[in-house]
Amino acid sequence: MRFLVRRWDFFLSLVASTAGVYFLPYNSVKNITTELMAFFSIQSAVILPAMIFTAGIIKPDGLELEDAKRYHKALRRQMQFWVSLLCLDFIAVFSLIAGKALDWNLVVVTWEGFGPVDLSWFIPSVLYFSGALAVFRTIPFVKGVLSLLDLNSDMAMKAITRRNQNENAEKKAQADPREMILPEGYGRVVKSGDE
Repeated sequence: MRFLVRRWDFFLSLVASTAGVYFLPYNSVKNITTELMAFFSIQSAVILPAMIFTAGIIKPDGLELEDAKRYHKALRRQMQFWVSLLCLDFIAVFSLIAGKALDWNLVVVTWEGFGPVDLSWFIPSVLYFSGALAVFRTIPFVKGVLSLLDLNSDMAMKAITRRNQNENAEKKAQADPREMILPEGYGRVVKSGDE
């Protein structure tokens, strides 16, 4: 049960896929194939820059080794999420292409004695499942992009703090620690000879 609560998107996608195959005709997306391909292509085009940004976000300035390891682990998990979302988009587009090419009919001829097997439900079920899961994971995708912003800000602040600490340490090291000795008569008011 904990898995289903944690993976609500997977469960809802499974329900959507089952309901779509059961209630809709197999060729129900026939008239909107182009629009769906455009949607999943745009989503893929948005994911790729996020992947590139994730791959190059860690900079060594201001990071301790433990922080770098922790950030690397979190970014690796996020990159795996981006890759899985991109794969879902590819599967949905491939299903649309295959369905359109087969005119949404998939009948497999078997050996003698058995009639043909109608598997027309298979392509729409793959499309509904991968498409629904890709759409449901759009919300975590946006949260992931916002977390990258937070991470980048956190690393920038650490880098600035480290730089300021280094500058202060250099200033202290360059400062003359000896007590300043004032020359004799320093601060005395000097009167001109006319007075």
